[in-house]
Amino acid sequence: MKNLLSLVFILLIAQSCGSGSNQFTIEGNLENANNEKLYLVELKTDGVNKVDSVQLGQEGNFEFTGYTETPKFFLVRTTPRNSVTLVVEPDDDITLEGDAQNLGNNYTVSGSEGSREVMQLRKRLESTIARLDSLGKIYKDNPGQEEQGALRTRLNEESRKIVQRQKEYTKDFIDRNLNSLASLMALYQQIGPRSYVLNPQQDFAYFEKVDSALMANYPNSEPVKSLHSQVEEMESRMEQDKAANEKLAIGKVAPEIALPNPEGDTVKLSSLRGNYVLLDFWAAWCKPCRVENPNLVNTYKKFQDEKFEIFQVSLDRNRSDWVNAIEKDNLGSWYHVSDLKFWNSQAAQKYNIRSIPANFLLNKQGEIMAKNLRGDDLPAKLNDVFSGQ
Repeated sequence: MKNLLSLVFILLIAQSCGSGSNQFTIEGNLENANNEKLYLVELKTDGVNKVDSVQLGQEGNFEFTGYTETPKFFLVRTTPRNSVTLVVEPDDDITLEGDAQNLGNNYTVSGSEGSREVMQLRKRLESTIARLDSLGKIYKDNPGQEEQGALRTRLNEESRKIVQRQKEYTKDFIDRNLNSLASLMALYQQIGPRSYVLNPQQDFAYFEKVDSALMANYPNSEPVKSLHSQVEEMESRMEQDKAANEKLAIGKVAPEIALPNPEGDTVKLSSLRGNYVLLDFWAAWCKPCRVENPNLVNTYKKFQDEKFEIFQVSLDRNRSDWVNAIEKDNLGSWYHVSDLKFWNSQAAQKYNIRSIPANFLLNKQGEIMAKNLRGDDLPAKLNDVFSGQ
């Protein structure tokens, strides 16, 4: 999965093949060449491969030739951040024109339908990002106003609508271009760092749709095979999540945990039956966890006489880090356990923990009654619990 995401990340920052001789040609003219060196780079799932380079003369004319048996992604670039993404197929004769100093934002391409689709996709995404940036500037340029809260609400709603329109456009683009590698790029558009237009879980049907279409047409294409592997992995994980969610549903008895405390003695979660218990997953290296810890301290002080306990499971790898964090955050009043196996922790795998902090509130019978209560939500829930007794 990481290999495919790395490929798509390069594609989005920078922004292939059948019969005949399998030779392709990429030629054209770039304004403002200024004797720049122009590179042809193949994008692979494990990195990039420089295929050829030419020195642009004053006229800016260039030509690359190569061979390919399957559709592939290529970059024509002067630098990693000044490039054009092309979908190259066997026997393609592609013409590229643009500005050598601003390739990605000012170019035209012909002779490759896939490359034209990539260009359209890129321009639409850049337009969306520009609109979002303009909203951010409005907020930044209006500090300290009494109406700033209302302004934030209005801008957030406008941002949500812009992102939603981009998502709708992306889905329609995929439906119209299912047989093109451009649809693979559409799956991984980002409007910001780690902020994807399509969500792999919520929009999984589109990942399946692209995978099915491209595998049928280009089963030997490296990026297509990589997507297929990722979709299989996602399917497996979703099945695991479904099974875990059923096992960890509200009202189910929390699975047993029996791990060593800092002194090396094994402590069982079930030993706390008869109390309301917050089962909390955290780690010394987890900044959001450390931020949340003072809330746990305050909540424990308020409810410790009401038969309320905290059972913290650390995903640390180093005992001294774990113990020092307990002391520094004043967490010594409750129970701590860990097998010091990081994400391979037995407890984390049993509870399908994919991110931390994460917690489960258990009733006196050890049944799950709430999940992921943070900040004021935990004491509010406990107030309801103990006021109702």
